[in-house]
Amino acid sequence: MNRSTISIDTRAVAANTRHLRRLHGGDLWAIVKADGYGHGAADVARAALDAGAIGAGVATVAEALALRRALPGARILVLSPVGEVDLADCVGLEIVLSTAEAVEGTRRSAVGAVHVKVDTGMGRWGLDAPEAIAVARTLAEQGRLAGLMSHLATSESLDRSFADAQIRRFAEVSRDVPECPRHLANSGGILYLPEARFGAARCGLALYGISPRDDDARAVGLVPALHWHSTVRSVRVLPDGASTGYGRVFFASGSTRVALIPVGYADGFPRRAAGEAAVLVRGRRCPVVAVAMDQLAAVVPAAVVAGDPVVLIGVDGDERVTLSDLARAAGTIGYEVACGLGPRPTRSERSTVDDP
Repeated sequence: MNRSTISIDTRAVAANTRHLRRLHGGDLWAIVKADGYGHGAADVARAALDAGAIGAGVATVAEALALRRALPGARILVLSPVGEVDLADCVGLEIVLSTAEAVEGTRRSAVGAVHVKVDTGMGRWGLDAPEAIAVARTLAEQGRLAGLMSHLATSESLDRSFADAQIRRFAEVSRDVPECPRHLANSGGILYLPEARFGAARCGLALYGISPRDDDARAVGLVPALHWHSTVRSVRVLPDGASTGYGRVFFASGSTRVALIPVGYADGFPRRAAGEAAVLVRGRRCPVVAVAMDQLAAVVPAAVVAGDPVVLIGVDGDERVTLSDLARAAGTIGYEVACGLGPRPTRSERSTVDDP
């Protein structure tokens, strides 16, 4: 018996793809690295491509080759730097050239589609502007320049000053690069920065219906794709002053009913969310008071019994718990929680829902 079930609604992925394409007004790359942020790379990529995305982006060559087996005809872009030893495996893929060390190896390789990345302020991967322009011109002469790109560091921030500076730098470099697709906007760029919407965009988190600001995704037209369910295994009644959990993290104030749910931090439910997070049982929000490796404890009303369904992420009646809610409770971001929710053999099962 599975301890929990993670279901992925690919209809939501498709709806988000169409919504983001309308907002952007240009081509959209669906970013499915880290196994589709824990949602399943192949399932998400297929849904996004069917809804109009032009290709899928992954972090590594290994991820790209796995996705190629699932989607033989798709355009696949490897976003992280590719070492020279791996370039032979990239024939038929698209790669990003983002380090000075990789320039010569890429020029000698048989990879036919190269995106040049310029660092406009992320301070991570990316060539400086003069080298990016020179390399792009060379690749254009070879017929191999597939795009010019950069990455926004603060696209979700309410303070636009740094993002605006990056947009200006990218536009300046773009003027000196031969004609090719330009892509700067990520999820936050599409949703909050119209000036960042060049001819193409790369969308990750919003594709899954998660707000880059970890607020209500519905406010920006997104539909959450991930739902996580479990069951109550047991209910204990703690007398006044009794505790539960390692370190006695919770003390009962009066007689208190506590449900034990077989999901813990080994399943991706953050330990540090205890005391802030809630789960849904019988349509009620039930505060999570302790999280261990294999189970969590939540305070529940009198009607709750063993066997009752538990919504960890999703909707129950009029109540809703989102992945962003769980991220805020844990003091982290939606990206981290999503990437930690992959299926684990003997623990959880992931399924996709795509029937009309």
